[in-house]
Amino acid sequence: MVKINSLSKPLWKTLSGVKLCSLKLEKPELGKIRAEVSHLKDYNYAINLFTSNGTRIGKEFFGLYPDENRIFGFNIETLKSFRGKFRLGELLRLISIMEMIENKINLFQIFSKDTAVYFHFRYGFKPDIRQFAHRDNNLETISNDSRFPDFAQTANALIKKVREHSGGEEMRKICRITSVLTEEYMKRVKQLNPQEQKLHPFTFGFDMKLTKEDVLKEKDLFNRLFKNHGIDYTI
Repeated sequence: MVKINSLSKPLWKTLSGVKLCSLKLEKPELGKIRAEVSHLKDYNYAINLFTSNGTRIGKEFFGLYPDENRIFGFNIETLKSFRGKFRLGELLRLISIMEMIENKINLFQIFSKDTAVYFHFRYGFKPDIRQFAHRDNNLETISNDSRFPDFAQTANALIKKVREHSGGEEMRKICRITSVLTEEYMKRVKQLNPQEQKLHPFTFGFDMKLTKEDVLKEKDLFNRLFKNHGIDYTI
């Protein structure tokens, strides 16, 4: 990414107790862009990215529930012609993390599409598998990966346990174990080069979560990304 010399400070306004960010950035490759977080209805909010001519090039919708101390991200999307070029998805994710920190939220939950799980994993989101179907899909994916026989063996053992048990608590326990297995599997994939990573896709989406504790552990990463995007913000 091109180095940016001047940093732009986020502006904050408070609406019904929720802090909302606005931000103006100067991107060498895009020119001036504007980011705005706005309230839609009830607990629903949106982050929008606009070019200087008003074209919306990125958006993210999320629910913010202060009483439950959590955010739920509904979807994140960038204009197709801008994808893979300007890291706009990363910028949207950074803004949503600023929202999390400024509003003192401890938990950020999402349902990730299969094609986006590694994107979210890059920014600290971990598997949070609670649905039995998601558990079974992930175990099937990992068990069929002959490149990682140790993970495949563990997944096959868990599949066998699922077939042998029918009690709800045992099934939920295997969901939690599958979340840990999936995380370790993704860590292994992350160590590969980009071309090799493509050989380990997930075929179904699943729930993921990011905790405030995890954000603080990775604050050096996030602070570096803020600076790379020209944002004057530090966790």
